[in-house]
Order: sequence, then structure tokens, then C-alpha cells
Amino acid sequence: MLLASCQEKATPPMEEEMVNPAMEKFQMNVETTKAFLAAFSTNDSTNMESFVTDDFIWSPPSVGQDSLSKEEWMTAMKGFMKAYTDKELTDAQYYAGLGEDQQPNGDVRVYGLWKSKFASSGKDSRLKYYAVYFFNDEGKIVHQADWYDTADLNKEF
Repeated sequence: MLLASCQEKATPPMEEEMVNPAMEKFQMNVETTKAFLAAFSTNDSTNMESFVTDDFIWSPPSVGQDSLSKEEWMTAMKGFMKAYTDKELTDAQYYAGLGEDQQPNGDVRVYGLWKSKFASSGKDSRLKYYAVYFFNDEGKIVHQADWYDTADLNKEF
């Protein structure tokens, strides 16, 4: 028995055709997130602030606090910058944020471990960290939602 077909053999899509615009946006936003976190690590509040919108909202992990303004966020960040030295986000993992359709939307989820020293004592500090950074179409952060155990902010190791 011989079977024949007039159809050409299907070829896999070219790499250019497989580009997902949401994942391209995500990759750009990961680079922004890394630069944003690097600015925090080096106490560069001016540079850090340049990555967020004027109407930026911060959702800190503290119970009873949500949707804080850019000014409240910056006051808190400057407090962290003063209280801790040698800040480094280690084991950082970046994952795509998902929209309501459970598809990547360009937002960035970050997991990691902040290692630092208490400025007052020089003792080591550790903080397991998870955050979601929500971006606008211009690549600026519009909302930062953080999750971590606030009790760890005072633990010395």
C-alpha cells in the first residue's frame, strides 16, 4: 500500500513568529526591576524613585496598611536605607506576572533573600522576600506589593 499527499510537510514556526509580546515586555520589566532593586541596595533613593509613576501605590506587608502613597513609600525606603547596610537580594528569582486570563501580562514577581547588616550593630540580618511589581505601558512601576515577615526586620543572625 502506498499513501501520497499533495500537502507540503509542515515546518515549525520560525523563531521570529514565536515571539510573545507579553514575554518581551516582561523581560524589559525584569531589567527595570533589577535596576530598581540595585538602586535600593546602594541607597540611591533618587534613582529608585525614577522607576515609579507619580501616582505609584505601595502595599507593604504590615497588617492594616495598604495602598500607601509614593511619599509614604519613599519615607519607608529611606528608613530601610538608614537602618541596614550592605543590602543584597540573593537567590533572586523573577517570574512573569499573570493577568486574569492566567497569561503573562508584563508584570514581575520576585522571590529572594535580602541579606544585610544592621547599621546600629553591624550584625547580620536576613529577610525572605516576595513582591509583585505592576507596570504601566511605558515600563514604569505603578504598584509594588510586598510580602515578608515583618518580625524578621528586627532579628539578628
